[in-house]
Amino acid sequence: MDQVDDVDDNWLNGEDITCPECHERLYRLDHSPLLDCYFLYCDSCPMRVDISYYDSTCTTIADALPSRDDAYSTLMAALEARLRPCDCGGRFRDSAPRRCHLCSAVLTAISAPSGVDVWPGWWTAETDTGSLEETFTARYFRSENLWEH
Repeated sequence: MDQVDDVDDNWLNGEDITCPECHERLYRLDHSPLLDCYFLYCDSCPMRVDISYYDSTCTTIADALPSRDDAYSTLMAALEARLRPCDCGGRFRDSAPRRCHLCSAVLTAISAPSGVDVWPGWWTAETDTGSLEETFTARYFRSENLWEH
């Protein structure tokens, strides 16, 4: 019989990775299905947008898709087409390569980026990182003013 200690509690496949260029310690994990949002990353820099499942534009786009086509990739393409460009000029994409937050290098350790999130290595630290996380998310995550008009 399996022991409780043998249960894999790493169900989001979290692991430390290192930037291949600047050697910054980062943390990759699968996007939690318990979060009610999509994360799309810029194809040119480390920025991401957070789109709530309940965002009115998101629901309008999803509802306009043919009922027989509820494929994730179709929804992502439709959302991507309506998003404002990143401040750097890039476009937000579900399949954009994940990038180092320090030097913007592509993180080659993440070969299939869809559904993978990247955080700085301190994110897994045992100490209180609340203020660091607040500063980081304000800099790298856009959750307002998402859509082109």
